[in-house]
Amino acid sequence: MNILITGCGSVGSALANILSERGHDVSIVDRNPDNFQLLSNDFSGITVAGVPIDQDVLKKAGIQGCDALVATSSDDNMNLMVSQMAKEIFGVKKVLARVYDPRREEVFTSFGLPTVCPTNLTVDSVISILTNRDEVQHLTWGSSTLSFALLEVPKQYNGEKMRSIPLASGEAVIGVLHENGQTTLVANVSDYTVYDTDKLIVAKVVD
Repeated sequence: MNILITGCGSVGSALANILSERGHDVSIVDRNPDNFQLLSNDFSGITVAGVPIDQDVLKKAGIQGCDALVATSSDDNMNLMVSQMAKEIFGVKKVLARVYDPRREEVFTSFGLPTVCPTNLTVDSVISILTNRDEVQHLTWGSSTLSFALLEVPKQYNGEKMRSIPLASGEAVIGVLHENGQTTLVANVSDYTVYDTDKLIVAKVVD
């Protein structure tokens, strides 16, 4: 896959290193060429110094032939503009933007741009750990990020129906992880019987 990354900070450089290591064709753009020093010695992609919203800079980085663009700069407005350009001007099929301010996610969503919000993900992960929802994972579909976590069944609910177990607002149980390691996907959640050796697979929309 040909992937263009804008922003060679801690996230952009780490992403570029991993994707390059996995055999993808990666190009990365940053206005400060010194940031390319964050890339590993094994990085085999292309680096382009320049402002990411400059069409000539994006063309030099190969945007016209890329399969995906990821905007990872620390500037939400920059990420929005780059993502819009990639989608509307260059017709890039997969566009993903990092957005720091959760209040701005609605703006990105209104343009049909999938986002990853580190603020929301961090808060969600901390809350999950504090409330015994362990092994938190996230997955982005379309313009929404879903959080998946495991919730232990309290002993007082051993042998009870699923409907008896309190969940946080916006959470839904999609399955049960049993003590033997097997997983059961739950269709009729409310009537399913759970035991204190089970862990509930809980999902909710984070972004």
